Order: sequence, then C-alpha cells, then structure tokens
Amino acid sequence: MFTGIIEEIGRVAAVGQRLEIAAPKIGQDTRLGDSVAVNGTCLTVAEIKNAILVFDTMPLTLRDTLLGGLRAGDNVNLERALRADGRLGGHFVSGHVDEAGLVESWADNLLRVKVTEQKMLAPKGSITLNGVSLTIQDVAGCVFTVSLVKHTLRTTTLGSLRAGDKINVEYDLLLRYLQNLIIKGQPRAGLKRFIY
Repeated sequence: MFTGIIEEIGRVAAVGQRLEIAAPKIGQDTRLGDSVAVNGTCLTVAEIKNAILVFDTMPLTLRDTLLGGLRAGDNVNLERALRADGRLGGHFVSGHVDEAGLVESWADNLLRVKVTEQKMLAPKGSITLNGVSLTIQDVAGCVFTVSLVKHTLRTTTLGSLRAGDKINVEYDLLLRYLQNLIIKGQPRAGLKRFIY
C-alpha cells in the first residue's frame, strides 16, 4: 500500500526484463523484497547495486502500464510502501495501474487528462497519476482536471508532461471497490442503505 506522496525522482539506468533505477535517496533504506511504486506501478526490489534499485518486470506489467516505454535516462516518480507507523499524507494507493490516460492539455497549473472510465471520476475525489496522489478539480465526461501546486511540480515528474503524453492512472481504491459492488448488484441491505 502506498500514499501517492513521492519520495524521490529516480533516473532509469537500464531497461529490459530487469528495470534498473538510480535512487540515491530511498536506495539507502531499501531492502531486498521491499515494494516500491515506480510511476505508480508497484514493483519488488530484486537486487540493490549501490544506489541502483533493480526490479524484475513481468510481461503483463509492461503491457498494462507505461513502464514498457521507459528508456535509460528517463525520470520516474518513486515511493516506498507505507509503513504502519507512517503518516497518510495522500490517499490509499495500491500501485495497480488501471489504465493509461491521455494528457489533453497542460497550462496554468491545470492538467487535463482523458480516460475511459467516467464512472470512476468524482469532483473532489482522489486520483493517482504516475504515482502522485491528486484531487480531481472537475469532470467533463471522461476528461478530468487536476491542479498542480508548485511543490508537486518541484518534487515529481508531472511538470514535464505535454499534451499528447500518456500517463499511468490508478482510480481511487475505495471508489473502485464500491463501484464493483454496485455493478455486480451485490450490496447487502446495510451497505445498500449507506450507498443510496
């Protein structure tokens, strides 16, 4: 489990079946087997070489996220898994990317992204973009807008996005489970009163 609060911008050192990322800050306290969100995708540390974290990648992960398109030298958002005694500064993030969204525009600190799941979008709801916890400002069909403050632009890779870029999207975990219950038509009586 993650929070969407980025700890470090890492730099891709090598790509392939093994993804290598230079992470001098978080690499000091990371151990083999730890979970690290890389641009919002949960990966397991398979090896540590000095300040380089090495991850084994699966074909499914490379297919369903944007990690397969990374190149050596690219910057990525990094976050270690939430500790039980840590603060929850963002929102609950699983590290399981739902889809690749399309950046429609990026101007005046407003980022507009198009996705396929309108029902998973709610104004003032949470969304994760490339691993960053954000609040949806408004929704128009399958397009939503988030506002990016200076701190977010300084400490994440989101400021480098351009119109036409793809971005990893993870919908709010709680909303995803709630929608799943409603779609399957299985809410129990107590939950039904809470939902409706």
